[in-house]
Amino acid sequence: MSDYPPAPSDTRFRNYPLNSWYVAATSDEVGNRLLGRQLLDLPVVLFRRESGEIVAFEDRCAHRSMPLSSGRLDGDRIVCRYHGFAYDRTGACVLAPSQERVPYGARLRKLPVHEDPPFVWIWIGGETRAGRVSPPVVSWLRDPGWATFGGTFHVAANYMLLHENSLDLTHMPFVHGDHALQTYRGIPPPLVVEVSENSVSYCRVFPPLPLAQWQARAMGLAHDGEYEQRELADFVQPGFHTDSIEVVVPAGDDGNAAKILKKTSVRAYTPEGPTGTHVFWWVGRNFATDQPSVERDLRSVHEQIFSEDKDLVEEIQLHLRRYGPHRRATTVNADIAGVKAYEIVRAMLARERGRADVRSGYSLLRPWGREVKT
Repeated sequence: MSDYPPAPSDTRFRNYPLNSWYVAATSDEVGNRLLGRQLLDLPVVLFRRESGEIVAFEDRCAHRSMPLSSGRLDGDRIVCRYHGFAYDRTGACVLAPSQERVPYGARLRKLPVHEDPPFVWIWIGGETRAGRVSPPVVSWLRDPGWATFGGTFHVAANYMLLHENSLDLTHMPFVHGDHALQTYRGIPPPLVVEVSENSVSYCRVFPPLPLAQWQARAMGLAHDGEYEQRELADFVQPGFHTDSIEVVVPAGDDGNAAKILKKTSVRAYTPEGPTGTHVFWWVGRNFATDQPSVERDLRSVHEQIFSEDKDLVEEIQLHLRRYGPHRRATTVNADIAGVKAYEIVRAMLARERGRADVRSGYSLLRPWGREVKT
């Protein structure tokens, strides 16, 4: 078996590595029914076996390319709605109703999957490499000391535009109005950035400042109080992003000990194709974990922020599709984490294409499929 299957799309217009884990769905989306979804330009069908195991195949009948997601399940078998061809849990064809014998070699491409609730991960690239790399661990989302909620949505934009947006929060006062953190209503402190082969992490520490109203309300803190805040974020592999805000509450005169209130957002960005992205998001907190009203308030805030960011990046994508990269991209200090993320993706793509990434300078791999020197 080839370690590098043919790319499902023209690599000139694909800026996402295939040899990496991406989120295909949330656990509660996959049940005993067929779920069809386009992931990294490949049509995929997922379902949960009677044993509870999740399996995924290329969504294409081996007979006449009918999408199997429009068929039905018969126990653990997928049955095509066109000619009734049936496939078992391994992807092998076990029934061709129009003849006694099954055609030799008729089978589906089975894709590696890994369930770690609330996410179902999938590997589209070379299958022998899937076992060498593990998906990001999100076990803290199931920690009894945390309360979590989440959702999914689709964005008509390239996934790297979403990473750019997530790795630079200095846009918040201009895009998100009253929901913007007070810490960004001025020149923020510099980022401390750490880079590994496949990840970018950064931290920014803000001096004591007032909280946004929704923060103070959710955390039960005084609206006129000033608190040190820390922003931490990670770009993990090309399809996963986390960011956290920590609020440091000092010890009180009433004898209460100092504490750190933390809210963490997880966003999995899975390319549908060059100009579409599936977003799977989850938010966790270690405060007010037993208060439904706090969850409702935080959900409303995050859904509005995500909606505003969605509109923003879709407008950028539409502009790029219409007019193309006619100008050099300008970068500023706040772009450093995004710049490093692009460099990691560029290097991963170079390895998949069998060449070394040894070019000097900074080449920004922009989301319309061409590289622009900056």
